[in-house]
Amino acid sequence: MGEPLVFTRSVQVHNPRQIVTGYRMRWAVELFHKRVKQNLGFEEVATHGFDAVIAHVHWVYCAYLLLHMSPPGLSPGVQSIGDKQRALQQGLAAKEKRHILQKLTQIGGVQRYKDELRQALAGI
Repeated sequence: MGEPLVFTRSVQVHNPRQIVTGYRMRWAVELFHKRVKQNLGFEEVATHGFDAVIAHVHWVYCAYLLLHMSPPGLSPGVQSIGDKQRALQQGLAAKEKRHILQKLTQIGGVQRYKDELRQALAGI
């Protein structure tokens, strides 16, 4: 057997179960921060304004929550945030392709789509 685990605490708690529960909850917070730093750009703030940094933090948290809600159409087997991001990007690309195909198969769709593309390119 290895060395015994030693837990330190600053709050007076007499129940060992409460101590273990507190550490479990803290560990979940640590894992959350690790995931948002690794996968959602939590540390990559390109601004120095306080309000912009706060907005960045809020958007990262929103992205985390959305990815953990398992959006519709996402396989339940997809667990990591990175895998969920890739699956969502593929799903959105497929949806856009279906939308384009639907437009093209309508009467006069090819010409309307060409016109939309011309307008979009003219705006660039």
